[in-house]
Amino acid sequence: MAEKKSDSDKLKEIKSRFSQLEEERRRFESRWITAQNYTSASVYDWENLDSIPSLPKRFSSSPCHYLSLLVNGLVGYSISPNIVWFKLSLEDFSQVSLYGVKDWLEQVEEIMTAEFKRSNLYSQAEKMIKDAATIGHGVMLCDYDISSQRLRFTTERPNEIYLDCNSFGEVDTVYRRFLITLRNAVEFFGLDALDEDRRESYKNVNRWNDKIEILQAIEPRANRDASKPDAKNMKYACYFIDVSKNKIIQESGYIENPFAVFQWNQIAGFAYSESPVQGAMTDIKALNIMEETRLKIAQTSAEPPMQVSDSVRNLSLVPAGVTYTKKDEQIQPIRTGENYPIALDVVQQKQQEVKDWFNVDFFLMLQQKQGQMTATEVMELQGEKAAILSNLIVNLNSALQKIISRSFNLLMQNHRLPPPPLALQNAMNNAQMKVDFVGTLAQAQKKYHTMGGLANAIQTAAPIMQMYPNSADFIDADELMKRALEGQGMPQAIIREDKDVEKIRQMRAEQEQAAQQQAQQAQMLDTIMKGNTTKAPEQGSVLDGLNKQLAGGLSQ
Repeated sequence: MAEKKSDSDKLKEIKSRFSQLEEERRRFESRWITAQNYTSASVYDWENLDSIPSLPKRFSSSPCHYLSLLVNGLVGYSISPNIVWFKLSLEDFSQVSLYGVKDWLEQVEEIMTAEFKRSNLYSQAEKMIKDAATIGHGVMLCDYDISSQRLRFTTERPNEIYLDCNSFGEVDTVYRRFLITLRNAVEFFGLDALDEDRRESYKNVNRWNDKIEILQAIEPRANRDASKPDAKNMKYACYFIDVSKNKIIQESGYIENPFAVFQWNQIAGFAYSESPVQGAMTDIKALNIMEETRLKIAQTSAEPPMQVSDSVRNLSLVPAGVTYTKKDEQIQPIRTGENYPIALDVVQQKQQEVKDWFNVDFFLMLQQKQGQMTATEVMELQGEKAAILSNLIVNLNSALQKIISRSFNLLMQNHRLPPPPLALQNAMNNAQMKVDFVGTLAQAQKKYHTMGGLANAIQTAAPIMQMYPNSADFIDADELMKRALEGQGMPQAIIREDKDVEKIRQMRAEQEQAAQQQAQQAQMLDTIMKGNTTKAPEQGSVLDGLNKQLAGGLSQ
């Protein structure tokens, strides 16, 4: 294990690392500024954190509206509090079949769903998705508030965040440069952690709102002793630095990366991503120019420039205004071609091109196609569109999976979840949690690929099994039924455990066997009685014993 570094060495490394990340991010900032200027309700200053830039002049609000529809569609179709949008399972499907595991997973799902509703997840998820749709990435901190006993989520402001990724392209390093008031710094870090000058300033109430620039660095810890469970030896290091005082005010750690990063479409070799707003920027700018020109034409038509004789004075161009002129004096508008039309269909075509970048038609499909298509046709069309959005769905689900995994670990650490069943505890070291997404968007894709494949396979196999019944032996009917039910999002509590199904089948077999024996006895008795109908059976004879057995069986 490498030798532990001093605080001064750590500080030098962190500041040097931040300078590299700062330079790397600066290469993308001009794109992000342009994207926000045309589509966002609020814009950021990417240099001065304390500045609030004014909104730029826009001549079309359509891109803002389309962005809002995209974000609301993704939230409503993927991560809405009004739907069941995730299910828990295990990577090893054989472990799911262990007794009690399915019920435990179902119970954990219900608790986590309730915890998400208690938290601020859904409002923060909307911000994360909007940031990703605009500049390419959204960053959310997943934490647990011990005082209120609930999960806490924070979508960080994009201008505060600096990212880096590992050799697999996964974001594992997040630096955050932000401002905090002196009062909040004391509450968060404690007075003793701050510089002597800060402590002295805190004595003056009038200085409590002084802003302090903090640099937070979260990255994989290079030097650690894994045998020690303390915060300074955890997998991920976390440092807070008072920038102006050049001082590390807190060092801690995390077992796992506390940030979930939604990357819309990662640029190869970089930690940052493309976004639909950036992709649509050419069309958005063209639409903006068209609308600006239309407004200028409309204004020129309503208030045209005037040709007036030099001798005319006190000209009144207000509505219902009166200007007195002499006989030879003239007042007439100068027509400059303001009636030249930018055809409405050209503008609508450009609007449609922008809408296609934001997949607006997909998220409005049910509303637009209502009454024109059957439910089956709509479902098939949904599946086809969802297949086109596969890359987006994969990237969004990857971020959501990190949120769920992080939340599960936080709730388990704080004893908010029930312990796993004994059958699973023995295999807990090898058990890997699996998240299945069952929101509308994920289901549309799953039905198109997975369930569509099952349905097509059964449809193909049906005539073959009819001609050659023995060929049905290749199909495990029980496994087919379970996969079909799970693929449609059937709750685990409704699907019986394998052992329970075996008991039901065993009881059914015993009942069928008993009924069959009674039928055979009744048939035998009837046959014997037909051969000897003139006298009653003798006491102790075979017929007398059969009668008694049959009577006993019927009375049970």
